[in-house]
Amino acid sequence: MVTSDTLALWDKAWIKEAEGVDLTFARVGGRTSKAFPNRENVDFWQQTGPEWVQSYIDWRKANHNWKIWFTPEGAPAIELGLTPIFAGVPVKMVLDRVFEVDGELVVVDLKTSQQTPTSTLQLGFYKLGLKQVLGIDVKYGAYWMARQEGTSAMVDLSGYTEEKLEYLVSNFDKARKASIFIPNTNNCNRCGLTEHCQFTSKK
Repeated sequence: MVTSDTLALWDKAWIKEAEGVDLTFARVGGRTSKAFPNRENVDFWQQTGPEWVQSYIDWRKANHNWKIWFTPEGAPAIELGLTPIFAGVPVKMVLDRVFEVDGELVVVDLKTSQQTPTSTLQLGFYKLGLKQVLGIDVKYGAYWMARQEGTSAMVDLSGYTEEKLEYLVSNFDKARKASIFIPNTNNCNRCGLTEHCQFTSKK
């Protein structure tokens, strides 16, 4: 059940983020349902958002061994901004959370998507970003899934090395400079350029 305190937090955050932003034509995702025939529009987020915030609060209260980690400078690792450099390219990243769990550091990304990501590459970038910028070695990563009200299984990120990410970023950068953009038709619902793309049916 969403508490009045959570609703107040949601309203405050919504007002702050929506200030000066016209949401009339905000991108709408998801599928139609009886409760939300217009899919996941502003009405969906106004109702569901506070419920997900409450589930995160409840999850934190129920998992006392998941403690927010603090950086060497004493800052809590919440929306932690880092800009490591791979292959000469600055890579800006914001880590949603870094937890300390029973003596191990775990980097966590918060997700509102239907499915848990099958790739851990994003978490691998976060691992290497922490290592390069702060000198902190993180072994594990996980996704916190709002619709499942908890974390995915922790995954071992030790297979991600700087050499691997340098290879990826170097080639991404070469493609970007050459204006080579290969469509990823598995993510059409998340793309804002489908109206210009010949490979998608999501017009």
